[in-house]
Amino acid sequence: MIIVTTSHRPSQRARSFVKDLVSVLPSAIKLARGKATLNDLYYEAVARGAKRVVVVTVWKGNPGALRVYEPLEPPRTELSLIARITMRGVKLSRESPGAQRAFGANSLGVYIDAPPSQTFFNLADTLSRIFLARMALTRDDKDFDVVAVIRPYPEGVAEITFICTGTGRVCGPTLRVAGVEDFVSGFSAHKARGAGRARDESY
Repeated sequence: MIIVTTSHRPSQRARSFVKDLVSVLPSAIKLARGKATLNDLYYEAVARGAKRVVVVTVWKGNPGALRVYEPLEPPRTELSLIARITMRGVKLSRESPGAQRAFGANSLGVYIDAPPSQTFFNLADTLSRIFLARMALTRDDKDFDVVAVIRPYPEGVAEITFICTGTGRVCGPTLRVAGVEDFVSGFSAHKARGAGRARDESY
């Protein structure tokens, strides 16, 4: 299970983005943040048996970054930050012509739709780890309910689009990635100097 929530004082667009993201991540649930601290989120994750907590932070009213945490095993009762994805922009499913909404995805694949690149291979590995996914053979691999397709993005590191394999249509949000920091593998990538800084108004 994956818990998806926001930073404190989220914008309406950030809330809509969370709904979109929850729809394409395996066994994900949306959690209203309220005044909950990261410590509160840890105990919520443990109580629900969640393996990841994704916090959508806000930059000037828009989703700015994904901070992905893993609940540590006792006696360490805290969330460990395992990755941060900084975004140059997002597109909601309702903003993509012909898109559909996904509901209750149980499995997620990751597919690289680009020429071979070590950066994309590393990014795919990071996405697989943080979103509890596996590599897909094609963009419509029927072993998965949804496939996250990684493509080149001239103004950033990559663009990530989610495809519902049953219909071949876009579903969920589109992420335009400006920077990636994987604190497990040590992989990091940024399009431009300063792009990888956390776009966070609050955690």
